[in-house]
Amino acid sequence: MVRLRNPLGFSLWLVVWAAACGAPIDESTGEGRSGTGDPVAAAERASELLDALLDSAWARDLETSPIIRLREGLDVERLNDLGYEEAEDRAAFFQRQLDRALAIDAAALSADERVTLETLRWQAAMVVEGHRYFWLQSVLTPYSSVLRSYSQIFPLLPLEDEEDLDRFVSLVEQVPSHVRGLEGYVRGQFERDFIVSSQNLTPAIQLVRATAGEAEGGPFALTADRAAGLDPDRVAEARARIGDMVRDSINPALEELAVFLEGPYTARAPAGVGLSQYPEGRDYYLYLARLHTTMEVTPEEVQAAGHELLAEFRRRMADIRDRLGWEGSAESFHEHLKTDPRYFPTSHEEVRERLLAASTRMLERIDDYFRGVPEAPWDARRLAPELEPAMTYGYYSAPSAAERTGIYYYNGSSLDQRSWLGLASISLHELISGHHFQIAGQRESETLPDYRRNTSYTAYAEGWGSYASFLGFEAGVYEDLYGEYGFYILESFLATRLVVDPGMNYFGMTRAEARQFMRENTLESETRIATESLRYSTDLPGQALAYQMGKRKLLELRARAEGALGDGFDIRGFHDVVLRNGSVPMVVLEGQVDAWIDAEGGGR
Repeated sequence: MVRLRNPLGFSLWLVVWAAACGAPIDESTGEGRSGTGDPVAAAERASELLDALLDSAWARDLETSPIIRLREGLDVERLNDLGYEEAEDRAAFFQRQLDRALAIDAAALSADERVTLETLRWQAAMVVEGHRYFWLQSVLTPYSSVLRSYSQIFPLLPLEDEEDLDRFVSLVEQVPSHVRGLEGYVRGQFERDFIVSSQNLTPAIQLVRATAGEAEGGPFALTADRAAGLDPDRVAEARARIGDMVRDSINPALEELAVFLEGPYTARAPAGVGLSQYPEGRDYYLYLARLHTTMEVTPEEVQAAGHELLAEFRRRMADIRDRLGWEGSAESFHEHLKTDPRYFPTSHEEVRERLLAASTRMLERIDDYFRGVPEAPWDARRLAPELEPAMTYGYYSAPSAAERTGIYYYNGSSLDQRSWLGLASISLHELISGHHFQIAGQRESETLPDYRRNTSYTAYAEGWGSYASFLGFEAGVYEDLYGEYGFYILESFLATRLVVDPGMNYFGMTRAEARQFMRENTLESETRIATESLRYSTDLPGQALAYQMGKRKLLELRARAEGALGDGFDIRGFHDVVLRNGSVPMVVLEGQVDAWIDAEGGGR
């Protein structure tokens, strides 16, 4: 077994802070040391070491990530390995990266290079620390399931010639062993008493069974439009091989997993939810809270922030009701919004049109807030049917070599429970000027190293998306008071996460209690509350903290800059400094903004 160490340990944030201040770190002690010798030679040496570090990290990403290979237009020849040995190898790699990063003289680097070094140090330290929780990761539940990767990989594989066709078939042939690897991981968790709550087993099993099916309609399908231009006989042969593989190997492997889950697994599945019920579960949650917020925060602080935000949003919503002339209670107004058919789309195409319209309105105002826009086109499309039952909203898929358009995949089911009031806010979060604007811009950067163009940190990405919804509010994109109310409806929903996520995973809140809290503080339907409470407690613990915590940090940094610079504050300059280095941990971003404030003449 590889023995891993984390020389940063609890002092991770002190080390990153020291790096942000330009103090180089001693490799053996983690303490600052002074550079010596020729400064030009020292700068060249430090840059060379950093470049080598980036090259090795990028090479590993290209070797191990099918998604990144697709994004970069490279052939995909193997699926991810889910085994413990692969995880140990990854952790050992990042331990070496961390050791090398700590040995680099940060003071000798340029400002942009220091951002890269600080980011690499932070990421490596978190990977090393997180390895101890290998057996506590969610892999079955709808948002986290590795089975989702089939729909993200196979439909985007290029099919331009016969070699592509052979690779496609070869990758399909790896799926049965990949499913068996998933089952092996789940059985390993089962033996260590990490078993998914019985409350989320039904959707997990449904997803396993939904992944099975006919070769003609699933993720492994060779459709006529994709195979156009290839030899029809070769395509027919490939279809036959894939059909045999789906029928004889893939579906049986998936069914074997489903049977295990329905039998011995279900018999031992706990009735409760949350990480605190598992050995080391509360420690894991503390780690996840830091990982996803990229800040040193406690569950107590997160919950306090949630209650504070909810109180603020209630005040603002009351003001809008007064301006609308509503004379009844908040409850009666919300019942009106939840039951009046005027507030619900009549088709999934209407959902798409409303999503696109809001981002288009923001694009018309974009020059007032930004100095440029990404070149990649954007769109909204409906989710795959097998994903809709368990996903509350949807997800954004960034442009890649295989699909040049950035796409928000939305849930188009149960439209009688999906008010359009929040669609403008969702659009701005996911497309313009949210995820698409930020991620596509990062991928198109001509100054960021390849590795940095492809990294993402949850609080930065989701915080920016939530900040983008706020920016649309500021820009007047919400067309009327009902649209503004919809903004606060979504904001309140995101704020409840700060209460119920740590509540269920750290403080022992039951799912029933969490659902009741969400009923009292949101306008979400019972269907959405059901899927969301499962998402927080059994699927992606800690991830939902990133939205409001990330946005709060961005607004805090903006207020700091406005206060320091006064009339000299330039919103376009602020957004430029936030976006130009791509996704970074919030602790690193804070240093960037402070340096910008000083450079603009607002030093304190």
